[in-house]
Amino acid sequence: MASYHPVILALAGVGAIVVLRSLHAVSQFLAFHLLTPAEPLKKYKRANATACALITGASAGIGLGIAQELVRQGFGVVLLGHLPDELEAAAASLRVLVGSAPPPDLVRTVCLDARTSTPEEMRSAVDALATPSYPITILVNNVGGNPVSPPAFRTHATYAAGDVDAVINQNARFMARLTALLLPRLIGEDPKARGGGGRSLVLTLSSAAHVGTPWLVMYGATKAFNRAFGAGLARELAADAATSHVDSLVVVPGEVVSQGNCRDVPAGSPRWDEFGKAVVRKVDGAVGRGWREMAAWWRHGVEGWLLKVVGEGVRTKGVTEQLGRKKRAWDGVKRE
Repeated sequence: MASYHPVILALAGVGAIVVLRSLHAVSQFLAFHLLTPAEPLKKYKRANATACALITGASAGIGLGIAQELVRQGFGVVLLGHLPDELEAAAASLRVLVGSAPPPDLVRTVCLDARTSTPEEMRSAVDALATPSYPITILVNNVGGNPVSPPAFRTHATYAAGDVDAVINQNARFMARLTALLLPRLIGEDPKARGGGGRSLVLTLSSAAHVGTPWLVMYGATKAFNRAFGAGLARELAADAATSHVDSLVVVPGEVVSQGNCRDVPAGSPRWDEFGKAVVRKVDGAVGRGWREMAAWWRHGVEGWLLKVVGEGVRTKGVTEQLGRKKRAWDGVKRE
């Protein structure tokens, strides 16, 4: 019987482990993107009330896309934004999805500016949402953007203090404060009184920009904050039996065609409504696998994996080239 050198056996063992891990990763990727539940987010519903989701940045774009799919799945929604007319138009479009004469509290709106709202204004708005028949069981931290004086894509050396604060306020400070205000409500009462699925959910949208983006340094940094915030919150909630029924999941989008991202978007990128639908339908798969973050669109998942495995030189070249194209496309465009 042939014998093999221990080094060869060790290398063969390592190779087998690598192959098995790769096969497992591929199978998980395919199952995650191809298999979705018949009734998404069922565990976040309630038996004797209509469960609701509070969605920030919900008057357009990804936030509205998520709201649309939640309404289709039988949830009530609270749309939070800072443009009253746009909010009402979005709410009206959702009521059409429900059908004739929807209950008045099924689609609600809250007008708050993430950049300027005070803690007192936020608390007052949250307190006003207390409706036993429409309990909030899902918080979607979606609001974000790059609210700086034009041009939007520029070096950090040109940022005034107000630009820095505006990006932090809109993308990080507001969501951290709002989550702290909503968590006691999401944690809720006695588990037996919750009924239905009995669980609650915090969805936090980050961005592929969390890797570090030239000409959008502050934006990318706040998206890295979002990512760490959501993952840290997930581990904190899971560590205590009194809060382990609240799930926290980070969503990491790549390029999505939306109101705020409509120039030099790569071909094949999902539209805001397609992406919102994918987010809602993929949450159960990600939470069930114990993931702290997910790429709801398959192409974004592939792109994220490639960014992890390539060397820094290749990563920097790719990110800089892509952001450079977007910078040229947006230079000269005034922010409304």
